[in-house]
Amino acid sequence: MVDTRILLWRSLSSLILWTLVLTMVILDWRTGCWLVIASFGLLAQREFYRAEQTKGHIVYSKFGLFCGFLLFLNSWYFLVWKGLGEGDPHSLRVVETVWWVEGVIVVFCIIGSLIRLVVSGEPKPQPIVSLALTIFGFLYVPYLFNFVAKIAFWPDPVNETRIVLVYLLAVTKFSDLGAYVTGILLGRHKMIPRVSPGKTWEGFAGGIAISLGVSLALVWYFPVQLQGIGMWGALLLGIVLPLISVVGDLAESVIKRDAAIKDSGRSIPGIGGALDLVDSILFTAPVLFFYLYSKAHL
Repeated sequence: MVDTRILLWRSLSSLILWTLVLTMVILDWRTGCWLVIASFGLLAQREFYRAEQTKGHIVYSKFGLFCGFLLFLNSWYFLVWKGLGEGDPHSLRVVETVWWVEGVIVVFCIIGSLIRLVVSGEPKPQPIVSLALTIFGFLYVPYLFNFVAKIAFWPDPVNETRIVLVYLLAVTKFSDLGAYVTGILLGRHKMIPRVSPGKTWEGFAGGIAISLGVSLALVWYFPVQLQGIGMWGALLLGIVLPLISVVGDLAESVIKRDAAIKDSGRSIPGIGGALDLVDSILFTAPVLFFYLYSKAHL
């Protein structure tokens, strides 16, 4: 039985979020778009740390969040404020610079967490678990979600990055929506009940079908802005991205099940928390970025 109130809130929240995204895209407000990306990324990271703290683990959440903020700030500084690489869209310098600084931030997170562990005077029952969860939370959420900023702002020599961002979000989230609706209407066979009892194979197939249709429709409607993808690419990505999306969704389900919580938070009515919203994008954004990057530069 479907709770109509939850469905109504979910639809309303989705409408508001899509309106926000499309407004940023139409206005081409790059800093505003970055603020939305960074806010959701850091909020999702905070929810991950809270889930682990709910389970009784000690996590260096403030330091982990600081490192996550540095990642997003790095993308804003080089890709938005300085606009590095815009004069020469075929140059690899912009991405190489961002990746180099990202590598420094990753090392800083690892070494800083170790130092925090060593100098802390508080007794820790499982110090290695605290260390591992701090670093994993940093890599799992802000590091992966920062690929959304790269897609939105990097100097793509072929595609219009604003439209690529819409493409990523549409193909990924319509996969979630298609799976949800198809699962409610036709779902009979459970997919992995021990991990996510609500997911069905019928919903899985419906999600892929709808994502594929959205992928083909967007490339057909924006042939110039998405010329680096093309129809064959739309066919491939329309299948691969929803498959990866399911993996991301199931990965978060494992985390929530381990922490014995239903939702990662309550910040988004009908959806849950920020991590519930971006879980699938964490996996699809890097895949799409490296696909487009390899096509443009290799």
